[in-house]
Amino acid sequence: MKTNHILLSILLTIFFSCSDNASEEVVTFERDLGNGKLAVKQTSDGGYIVAGGTSDAWLLKMDKYGNTEWENTYSLGAFGNGRAVIQTQDGGYLYAGWEGIVKADANGVEEWKNTSHQNGAYPYYEDVMQHSNGFYYAVGGPGAGQAQLVKFSETGSVLTRKWYGGQCEDDIFRSIIETPDEMLLIVGGKSHGNQSFPCSFNFMYYKDVWIVKTRKNGGVEWEKTHGGPYMEMANDIAPIKSGGYMLIGNKCAHLYDIGTCGQKAKVLIMQIDEEGNNINEEVVSGLKWMERIPYYSIATTNDGYAWTAEHRNNGTWIYQNTPNADPSYIFTDGFGGFEINHTTDGGFIIGTMGGIVIKTDSELLY
Repeated sequence: MKTNHILLSILLTIFFSCSDNASEEVVTFERDLGNGKLAVKQTSDGGYIVAGGTSDAWLLKMDKYGNTEWENTYSLGAFGNGRAVIQTQDGGYLYAGWEGIVKADANGVEEWKNTSHQNGAYPYYEDVMQHSNGFYYAVGGPGAGQAQLVKFSETGSVLTRKWYGGQCEDDIFRSIIETPDEMLLIVGGKSHGNQSFPCSFNFMYYKDVWIVKTRKNGGVEWEKTHGGPYMEMANDIAPIKSGGYMLIGNKCAHLYDIGTCGQKAKVLIMQIDEEGNNINEEVVSGLKWMERIPYYSIATTNDGYAWTAEHRNNGTWIYQNTPNADPSYIFTDGFGGFEINHTTDGGFIIGTMGGIVIKTDSELLY
């Protein structure tokens, strides 16, 4: 009988543990925070960290209900279209933007910043991550026409700065993640020629999707490009639980008439394997596209993915795709979807170009 009591105790523990996970409270909200384009991540306590700023870098910490816990501005300018935020391993936060990076502690107090650069340009950081080894990696560009990867110590010192790309202008990295083998995977856009010209003067309209895998000090393992004679580029990458990655970017088959991109630009969704090979892709019409503005993002779920962008006519566009179901989508306020992430309650947190943060449930309702 004692064995039966032990078995019953184990079963009850498993049942209640599963019930607790399955019954996590689903919270939805919408907040107009202003402060320009907003990057947002869920934090370890279930709340959210939001990065924005119109003149100075700005962080706001929210609880899980969207209520403000603290906010602060920093001695770093907020100029530019790119910005990113992460929660760091010590419980603090790191903000990266075109003018550099700044580190805050868990209460939002500035600890250090780094605005160093080369090639006579702003740092132009588009994304940042903290590796499992503790170091920070920021990517962006272009500096003298090339993309860059910068490795920082945990106290903000530059350890490595490397440049990547070809001879054409405007090669750029947009997003970086750590791979299962602890290397770095970076995506962006690589410029190419226009018809008989080896490089195009209208370089923003002549690009390929660019995927680069590097070692932890920036040495290239491999790189792949995907695209044709016109414009394709990647803006964000997210890992698939079963292996491989999903990318989001844009595509414009302008037929050498760049003025048509306002009507021809489409959302490009691409699935790649661990070696950067194109497994599958789809394009979705209706994208509102403007030069150099990275206002779309992708997140993967347990069995699908969701993305956000700006629809040509209908505002912020949030789209979800899951197996064995028709895609679902909504339109809302906010002018462009700057960042989307899957949350622990099965919903999504979205930061927009227009200063609005939206928390949805698993069906995009809020």
